[in-house]
Amino acid sequence: MGCAGSKGGSPVADESAAVMRARRGARASIVSSQYKVETVKDAGAVEAQRLVASNGSLPLDLPAAGLHLRYAFLSQRGYYPDSPDKANQDAVRAAEGLGGNAEAHFFGVFDGHGEFGTECAQFVKDKLPTVLAGEPTLASNPDKALHSALVSVNSQLHASPVDDSLSGTTACCAVLQGRTLYIANVGDSRAVVAERPAAGSKAASEGSEGAGSSSGSGATELVARDLSQDQTPFRLDECHRVLQAGARVLTLDQLEGLKDPGLPCWTNEADCDGDPPRLWSPNGMFPGTAFTRSIGDSAAEDIGVIPDPEVLATQLGPQHAFVVLATDGVWEFISSQKAVEIVAKHNNPYDGARSLVAQAYKLWLQRETRTDDISAVVLFFDWPEQEGGSTAAAPTCAAAAAATSVPQQPADGMMAAA
Repeated sequence: MGCAGSKGGSPVADESAAVMRARRGARASIVSSQYKVETVKDAGAVEAQRLVASNGSLPLDLPAAGLHLRYAFLSQRGYYPDSPDKANQDAVRAAEGLGGNAEAHFFGVFDGHGEFGTECAQFVKDKLPTVLAGEPTLASNPDKALHSALVSVNSQLHASPVDDSLSGTTACCAVLQGRTLYIANVGDSRAVVAERPAAGSKAASEGSEGAGSSSGSGATELVARDLSQDQTPFRLDECHRVLQAGARVLTLDQLEGLKDPGLPCWTNEADCDGDPPRLWSPNGMFPGTAFTRSIGDSAAEDIGVIPDPEVLATQLGPQHAFVVLATDGVWEFISSQKAVEIVAKHNNPYDGARSLVAQAYKLWLQRETRTDDISAVVLFFDWPEQEGGSTAAAPTCAAAAAATSVPQQPADGMMAAA
C-alpha cells in the first residue's frame, strides 16, 4: 500500500516498521472449489503459492433483472528478492446468492498489511460475506448493511486471536443486487466501471487507441469512472479528519527532521517521491500508516483510522461494459483508464484479469526491484440485444481478440507479461 518505492527502515520504531515492511513466511490460503491454485518451488526455498485464480470465467444469471454476467478473479503473489517465500497478503472473494437471494452477489478484494496482514485479509475475506448475508437491512438498504457488516467484522477481528494492533487490510467490495451495484470501500484498493459514452459525446467521437468496441460495428471508446476514492492523507477531507482525531501527518523525512514538519511537502501521490504522508501518534513513532481507513489496525483507531466504508450505488445499464476491483498493486503504475483499455482487449473476464495483473507485474519490475501483491476481480455484463446492448459480454479489440498467453519466470515463479 502507498507510493511506489515508499521508504521502510530508517530510524523508525520497530513497531511501525511492521506496517511499512510486512515480513511473513509462506502461509497457505484457504480456497474452495471455485478457485484454482498454482504452486511453485522457488530456487532454494520452500514451495509457495504463486497465484490464486478462478476456474476461468464463471457465468452468473440474474433472471429477474434480465442480466447475465461473467466474472473472474486472480491474485498474484508479489516478488521480493530478499524474501522469496513471503506470503501473499492479498485475498479475493466471490459469494454467489448472498443471503439465499439469487439476485444478490458479493465480490471483494482485500490488501493486507503489517506483520499479520495475510491473516487479517483472510479473516475479513472469510467472515464478511456471512456477516453481510445476516444483516437485516441487506435487501432494503444495502449501503447500510455494508457499513454495518464491515464495522462488525472489524470488531470481530479485534476480538480474534489475530494480532491486528499494527496489521490490517483494505476492503473494496461490490454487492450486485438486481441492476444496482453497491461499492463499499475501506482503504486504497479501488473499483472502476467501464462505460460506453453516449452517442455524440466528446469521448465517443474522439476514440481511444487500445480501447475496444461494444460490438463489431464501431470503435467506441470505453471511459473509466472510479466507483471509489482512495482513503489516504492526500485527500484533504481525510487528512483534516485524522488531524482532528489527534494524528500527526508527516512523511518519514519530516519525522526524522530532514524536512520542516510544519510545512506540507506533498501534493499528490505521483509527486511523493516514495515518501508519502503517514499517520503518527502524538507522542510516538507509530503506527506510520499511509492510509486513513482500514479493517484492523487497532492501535491506530485512537488517531482516526476507522473501518467505516464509503458506499456508492450505481444503476447499471447497457452503457456499462464491465467493472474492475483491484488492490493497489494494480493501481500503483496503471491509471483507471489504462486498466479499462487493458481489460477491453479481451472477450472474457479471466483473460482480462490475467492481462491486467500481468501488465501491472511487468511495470513493477521495470520501476522497482520487487513487486507488490497484485489482485483483480473483473465482472463482464451481457445486456440483451433488445436494450441496445450486445450479446457479447465485453467489448472486443480487433488487435487482440484472442486470449493472451502470459509467460512465466522460471527462477522465482512469478508472473511476467509479454
